[in-house]
Amino acid sequence: MKKPVLSKTWAWIILIGLVVLDASLDLIFAEGKGIEGNILKPIADLFGINNPLFLTPVILIIFYFVVKGGAWLTKKVDKIPAQAEELVLTALVIVYGILDLWLISVYFFNFRLFKSQFYLIPVLIVIGIAYSWWAENKLKKK
Repeated sequence: MKKPVLSKTWAWIILIGLVVLDASLDLIFAEGKGIEGNILKPIADLFGINNPLFLTPVILIIFYFVVKGGAWLTKKVDKIPAQAEELVLTALVIVYGILDLWLISVYFFNFRLFKSQFYLIPVLIVIGIAYSWWAENKLKKK
């Protein structure tokens, strides 16, 4: 059976692409208004950034620390010493990829299943947890 997680290199390449895609969609369709959200506004104001594409490196640095912290927790709590970082990275790629697919469906096809993007957060959390649980079981069997 193939590995249930992506390699670090491929996961980071895909994640960088997804962050750039998200920033580009925001810039093209929302005229950069996504940067004015509750989470990104303080970060953008701190660095004086008003273009979502220029915020991409900051977001990737934040993701780096989230992945390192998540991998540390996975090693300590779930007792997965090998490929913990790959597991966290792959879960982040899947969740962020689904978010980008939702944005594409909204911007290109006017798909409005949720009134706000905040309603999507519980769905993304469940998907991330389900994948992590499945992959964790596969990694423990090796």
